[in-house]
Amino acid sequence: MRDRLDSLKECISGQVENFVLFDTTDSTHALATKIIAGMDDESQHLGATLILANHQDQGQGRGERTWESPEGGLYMSWLRSGIKATTIAQLPMLAAVAAHDAISHIGVPNARIKWPNDILVDGRKIAGILVYARHGESSWVTVGLGVNLLTAPDLGDANAVQATSVAELVELGDVESWRHDIVCNFINRLENLMKDPERGIEGWRDLLIQSPGDTVDVRLGSGSMVSGTIVEITEEGFLKIRENGNERVITGGDIIES
Repeated sequence: MRDRLDSLKECISGQVENFVLFDTTDSTHALATKIIAGMDDESQHLGATLILANHQDQGQGRGERTWESPEGGLYMSWLRSGIKATTIAQLPMLAAVAAHDAISHIGVPNARIKWPNDILVDGRKIAGILVYARHGESSWVTVGLGVNLLTAPDLGDANAVQATSVAELVELGDVESWRHDIVCNFINRLENLMKDPERGIEGWRDLLIQSPGDTVDVRLGSGSMVSGTIVEITEEGFLKIRENGNERVITGGDIIES
């Protein structure tokens, strides 16, 4: 374990200054947002920080939904300040590309992005991303990544995509090496994408499962459903859809069917 930790620190040296490691925690995202709130209150400096857990009791997904977090998965939150506001707005898309590339790097085949930033393999979800930003005198962000490594949890929603895991798709490897390699490649790739976000957004568009002309059902954060045809995916990464002859822009949600 110590050797793996030292190797991880070396791999992301220069990108991460602080490590917070848990076997079990309630939610890396919840802890990250508490740290950010504390930094705002106390006006202290904190370098880029990685929170990593083997298991979560109360994992969080988009729209205040839970993320099933059984033991043997990858659950991380990465905190950072000093990012330009324009780049913060692009982080959900850039993080999706970084996660796609990190998961593909360990041998997972055919990974794609379901709008806005779920990672699917052959229509089944293998990873999810959660981005939170606090703007102010010093802007802070946290990017959360959850990856199914050993098991594919039951998502409990008949209308949602079902889950898959790295273990179902990759013959060689073990959970510790997968976790190490994904974290290492994800953080380094995301840092590089933030230096060239336009190219990152192009990559995100190329990896999207959805495209203009597709008919989709979207569940909004409120829980309401919107159905229509995709007119375009805007420069900001939003969905513009036509519903009953009217066009509307959807800034966030989950595509249920496509």
